[in-house]
Amino acid sequence: MKNIIWTARIRRALTADKYCKRCRTKTAFASSGLFRVNAQQKHVDIWLIYKCSACDTTWNLTVLSRVNPHSISPETLDGFHENDPTLALYYGSNAPLIKKNGGEPGAPSVEIEGEQVSLEEPVRIHLMAEQVIEVKALAVLRDRLGLSRSEMSRICDSGRLRCVSGQDIAKCKLAGEIVIEIE
Repeated sequence: MKNIIWTARIRRALTADKYCKRCRTKTAFASSGLFRVNAQQKHVDIWLIYKCSACDTTWNLTVLSRVNPHSISPETLDGFHENDPTLALYYGSNAPLIKKNGGEPGAPSVEIEGEQVSLEEPVRIHLMAEQVIEVKALAVLRDRLGLSRSEMSRICDSGRLRCVSGQDIAKCKLAGEIVIEIE
């Protein structure tokens, strides 16, 4: 059986649907990739700046609030000050953080890196995700294999596809490692 490793990554930060005071309606806010850092006495506050897609009104997504700057690694703190794109993508793709800040996270844009798979031969796929991605693993698998929903259902129902790492492949989200065998 051939072993394949696929790595799932989010391409861009999630949008956040939120009420815009200027537009007076719920609109999509997109990450600017910029941080605002404010230090007062012994505490630091850090926000990721989002902008309304219609009018450019800003919304500050709270990343850290009233935190001792010594509790943050110097590299991470420098990343906030320098608007590190990797750090902005990490926090901008954190759906629970967006929800905690009162936004409704949009659907993530996911890319899968790894070699193509042929369903003609048995294969074991190690689907890896560095962080929790709010997308069902089966949907990503179906998209990557180029199958329709009905074709994927037939493969699952016939027992040709099974998850050997213990997750329910029909319900689980992308997180950590998911091992799938296709016979």
